[in-house]
Amino acid sequence: MKRTWLAFVAAFVFWGFATPEYALSQITYSITDLGTVGGNNSIPYWITNTGDVIGHSETGEFDAFGNTIIHSFRWRNGVMEDLGTLGDVNSTGLGGNDKGEVVGNNWYNVNHALVWYNGATSDLGTLVGPGGYSWAQQVNDEDQAVGASAAADGTFHAVLWNRGVINDLGTLGGPNTSTFSLANGINDLGQVVGDSQQNTTVDPILGFPAFYPTLWDNGVATKLGGVPSYAFAGDAFNINNKSQVVGRIAVADPNEGAVAHAYFWQSSVMRDLGVPAGLGDDNSEANSLNDNGQIVGDSGVGFILGYIQNHALLWQNGGWIDLNTVIPSDSGYHLIVAFDVNASGQIVVCAVQLSTGNIRAALLTPQPKNVNGSLGPPAITGPKATPPLSAGARRLLALARNLKSGRRPGFSN
Repeated sequence: MKRTWLAFVAAFVFWGFATPEYALSQITYSITDLGTVGGNNSIPYWITNTGDVIGHSETGEFDAFGNTIIHSFRWRNGVMEDLGTLGDVNSTGLGGNDKGEVVGNNWYNVNHALVWYNGATSDLGTLVGPGGYSWAQQVNDEDQAVGASAAADGTFHAVLWNRGVINDLGTLGGPNTSTFSLANGINDLGQVVGDSQQNTTVDPILGFPAFYPTLWDNGVATKLGGVPSYAFAGDAFNINNKSQVVGRIAVADPNEGAVAHAYFWQSSVMRDLGVPAGLGDDNSEANSLNDNGQIVGDSGVGFILGYIQNHALLWQNGGWIDLNTVIPSDSGYHLIVAFDVNASGQIVVCAVQLSTGNIRAALLTPQPKNVNGSLGPPAITGPKATPPLSAGARRLLALARNLKSGRRPGFSN
């Protein structure tokens, strides 16, 4: 069933500085297609330090309206497990921890946040009871999950489930302001990041009140400091155990109106990671990071709220690497988004099958150095556009963008 979701989206964050356009790559990566649970397309959102990959996949079945049914999955040791739903039609898997817990949500009828653990599926509930909406984005190793829930005033608020008990994290605007907030990431210290509105003034470029990258520490919401003056909105997507944050900012652009820039934040200093040159892209975003300083994301072309993602990226040693340059040239895939990186440097990506136009959840695994100890700078072969996508691939990517931009999980065609 096609649904119209909330017309609000979060923004992006950055400061300009001179860096190498590409970092030296010390290793190459093997690529593993993780498959699906029955359909043609799948997307990974998370990889744990134990190597579990979390995401969702087409099942090969269809609902009463002819839409492909989607289920959460966990890939472990070469096997993709269908996590199913809790009496609903669709589910999405968005995060997991090293203890084996997976979080995400049901959607279609119930639209509630879920946790899967030890073969059981549990409903995490909402702020307003059974009739409300909620979804969980991440869970840490302390059994704390974060996401968003419908609030009593009709807005959505960032929430923290602490061992199953839901807590409203509020917004930068304070109580009784009809402002929205969303929680995207949590570390093992209990620090939460996401984005929040400060007021209800509509931004003329975005078309809705701007969101700002936000940190919740001990339950107190704070706008990230050090944001460059040219950024007018932003998201925070993830925080590691060193309290380092990554995300994206909105920057005015004469051609697109606004574009995204990736950033790295630490101790009230925000660093603009730039858009890689030589690829033909004008947007970038940082989706996740590990404790070793590796950051993953993507770059693409278009207006900030719906730009076309073209290249999966890795930031290390002071510059961006197009991950397409460090996988086998005959892999048969083009990588468009890197979603997460674990402590071992394994990266989960959205890979386009060149032969079909379908998208697949894929795992990149670092390989040993060559005999010289280094590969040197990756070769820049010129701008490459995303190959033509199948209808199912476009639909799954629309769902992924809805989740990233703070809309309720569901399709937006």
